[in-house]
Amino acid sequence: MIDSSIIVIPKSDDSSSTSVKPITRSDRNPYRTPEGDVWLRPSWVVYLDILGFRLAIREAAAAGKSFEHLERLRSALTEAKTDLLRRLEMFDGYRLQLPDPYVVKVFTDNVVLGFPVADDGESEFGQMISVVGLYQYTLLKHGFFVRGGISFGNLYMDDDVVYGEGLLDAYEAESTLARDPRVVLAPSAMTLVHSHLAYYDKVATTPHNEHLLVDSDSQMFVNYLAIPIDGIDPRGRLPRAYMRDLKSHRDLVMAKLSEFSEKPALWSKYVWVGIYHNLFCKQFIARKQPKVSATVLTQPARRLAAVYRRKGSEILKNGRVVGEFKSVFAYKRQRPPSQTKRDPL
Repeated sequence: MIDSSIIVIPKSDDSSSTSVKPITRSDRNPYRTPEGDVWLRPSWVVYLDILGFRLAIREAAAAGKSFEHLERLRSALTEAKTDLLRRLEMFDGYRLQLPDPYVVKVFTDNVVLGFPVADDGESEFGQMISVVGLYQYTLLKHGFFVRGGISFGNLYMDDDVVYGEGLLDAYEAESTLARDPRVVLAPSAMTLVHSHLAYYDKVATTPHNEHLLVDSDSQMFVNYLAIPIDGIDPRGRLPRAYMRDLKSHRDLVMAKLSEFSEKPALWSKYVWVGIYHNLFCKQFIARKQPKVSATVLTQPARRLAAVYRRKGSEILKNGRVVGEFKSVFAYKRQRPPSQTKRDPL
C-alpha cells in the first residue's frame, strides 16, 4: 500500500549539467502537458481540515491565549507540511524535468491534494494513504484532530486554480460523511478500491486491509494509527517513540472528553476517536496497550445525587458552583397585567 512511485534519478557527473536551467516546482506540475497545456486528469483527490478550528480560535481569544494557540498551530502545520512535501522534495536537485507525483495546496487549516493516476490508480492510492495518514498523525501529536474526504475524479491544479468534480466530491465527503475526526472515502473512491481488492486472492492479504477500516455506518476511513508502523510486525517490539505517541493520543482523547463533557455534539466526536483508539490497540498491537478507559466512553444516565451535591447554600457540580439557595420571597410574584394597561381590542 505505502509504495513510493517516485523514480530517483542519480545526479549526472557531466559538468555540462551545470548550465541546465533549474526546474521549478511549477514546471513539474503533473496537471500540465509536456507542452504546458492544461490537463484535467483522473485523480485521487483529498480535502482535509482541522476539526473545531474556528471554535479553538474564539476560545483562545476569549482566554487571552491567541498567541500561544497560533504558535502551537504554526508548529504543527510546519511539521505536517514537511510530511506532505517530503516526497516532492526528493525531486529537488535533479535536473530532469519529471512531473511531481502529486500536488499540494495548503491554506491555514485546509489542505487539498491531487494525485493524478497513470492507469488503475492502485500505486497512487498507496502513496496517497501514506501521505494523508502521516498528516493526521503529525497534527494529532500537536493536539489537532483532522477530518477529511477522499474522492476519485477529474481534477486540475496549479498555483492559482483547483478545479474539478473530484474536488467537489472530496469536499462533500468531508462535510457530510466524515462528521467525526476521520478521513473517509467518497463513493467514487470506494468503487475503485473495491476493484483493487479483486486483484488479490483474499481480502485479508491486501495492503488495504491494514490501512483502511469500515466504520459502523459503512464509511471506509483511513487507519491513521497504522501508517507510522507500516512494515513493522506489530507482534514484535514497536519503536518507543511510537508507543509514547500512542499513549499521548489516548491522553489527548481523554482530555477532550473531559473538556466537552457538557457539549454533547462535540463530546460524541471524541468518543468516536476513543473507540477507534481502543479498537486499533486491540486488533493491531499485541503488547500492553494504552487504552482509553471504557467508563469515559460510555456514560450511563445517573441520578442527580451522583452528579450534584449541596455545600452550605450552594449546589456544586464537579466542584464548581452552579446554583445557590434563593428564598421564595426573593422571587417577584407574578400577577396578571392590570386592566388599564391592556391594549384596546
